[in-house]
Amino acid sequence: MGVIDFKEIPSSKGGEPGQDSWEFFARDFFSALSLEIGGGPDRGPDSGRDLIVREERAGRIGRSVHTWLVSCKHFAHSGKAVSDRDEVDPLGRVRKFNADGFIGFYSTIPSSSLAETLRRLEEQMNVRLYDSALIEQSLMKNRGLEGVFKRYLPHSFQRWEREDKSPATLYDSYVPLSCVTCGKDLLEERTGIVVIVRQWKGEDRGKIVNLYWACKGECDRRLEGDYVARGYLTGWEDISDLAIPVVFMRWIMGHMNRMRAGEDVYADEAFEKLKEFTLAMAQVVVREESEAETKRVVPGDNRPSWLLLP
Repeated sequence: MGVIDFKEIPSSKGGEPGQDSWEFFARDFFSALSLEIGGGPDRGPDSGRDLIVREERAGRIGRSVHTWLVSCKHFAHSGKAVSDRDEVDPLGRVRKFNADGFIGFYSTIPSSSLAETLRRLEEQMNVRLYDSALIEQSLMKNRGLEGVFKRYLPHSFQRWEREDKSPATLYDSYVPLSCVTCGKDLLEERTGIVVIVRQWKGEDRGKIVNLYWACKGECDRRLEGDYVARGYLTGWEDISDLAIPVVFMRWIMGHMNRMRAGEDVYADEAFEKLKEFTLAMAQVVVREESEAETKRVVPGDNRPSWLLLP
């Protein structure tokens, strides 16, 4: 199941409250894409609603206007595909309105037979299909559609905002968290680990001498092997875990508490690395937790006890 639940929009069955909501959603969807609404929603011969939208196209030597007939079908509540019987004479309807092409705007998918029918009609008119997957992709990727998304699908919009993994814009420009071995940005896919390196022997035993971040596996093994061979002790945290807001804050508070209690002493280089890591991670942490991330946190972990000194 996708992020968006199109059943939030009322059914198009006759007589039900909001039965024309899918058509108005389509109208506002294309309007937000800067297409001119030329007419509709009007009831079509198949008992569906048709819209006329006009798209201005810029060519090398001039501009032209392309007119589309938009056929709106909202079957999300039943889950059935749009068939030939649901889509009556699309070519005839396009010609009736002197349009140049046909757009199917469906909350499910076209049946294989309808898809084949429309494929054959491409020889006589332009055809575009917006099925549920393409509509969802457009709503989530095109910021110009955000208002339409939020208005017609408010619960899905809230869920998408929580699930969105894009780094927050906190600074003048994006700050990557590059693997110190291969250079891969570990924030892009929330992969890799951050490693704390401690002095193991001598009078500075326990002192944190460095921090580094790297891909799991070979990239980390190269660095860890070198530190262990030199007599250091390493400990690590998974970056995908630290990307969960409550886990990250608990991690930060833990470090602060240990420093305040004198349990952790940082070398200058290590402290600078801690700050660098914190600033980079903040770009993906300053947001609401997704539902999946909330489930990864052990119940009770978000209580504020870790804000207190030990």
